[in-house]
Amino acid sequence: MSEKNQNKDKKQNNKTNNLGNSRPMAPPPVGLFASLKGFINTFVRLLPIGFYAGTIMSGFVFGDSRGTWLFLGLIINEMISYGYRMIFSGIYNPQCALMKNGEDYFVLPSPITQTIGFVFGFYMTHMFFQEGPNAGFKAKTFFGFTILLVVTIFSRINVGCKGFLEAMYCALVGILLGVGYYNIIKEYYPLDREKVKKTKEDSDVLDSGDFFDY
Repeated sequence: MSEKNQNKDKKQNNKTNNLGNSRPMAPPPVGLFASLKGFINTFVRLLPIGFYAGTIMSGFVFGDSRGTWLFLGLIINEMISYGYRMIFSGIYNPQCALMKNGEDYFVLPSPITQTIGFVFGFYMTHMFFQEGPNAGFKAKTFFGFTILLVVTIFSRINVGCKGFLEAMYCALVGILLGVGYYNIIKEYYPLDREKVKKTKEDSDVLDSGDFFDY
């Protein structure tokens, strides 16, 4: 009996020693694909803040009225989304949060796909109405905004914020709002035709000066 007790004590000592020597397992290394996906999701989450900050800097700091008009359009887009949520008692998804701290999170009324769709529709319509030296279709601008919109849609799907159809619907609503808003303010939105007028006036002044010089 004493030998059995001694064997039990030895086994218990070995278990305690093994527990004492065991260390917490380190988390597995994050792969390149997972890191890239996390970076893209973070980038997309911060896009609305970037557009708001950029338009404020452009319009109110540097005095560019184009930034002011786009900023007002983004605010109207948020107000429309907020009104829609109030009327239909929409529920915010925590996975769509811009910032999150425990159970508290902050979500803008307009989905990110709708906000990027609004900017996309706004600039595509501006490209159509543009005059002067920058008139015409710009392939780089079009494909750049298209890639940004597609990446935003799939990022929101990836984090569980939206389903595919819901993300496509929000993007389409944003595009329509951007097109409609630009058509409302296009008479006040500065185009490059003003630059053409200035260049023509400057050239006329130079020509008259050359005439009198002769």
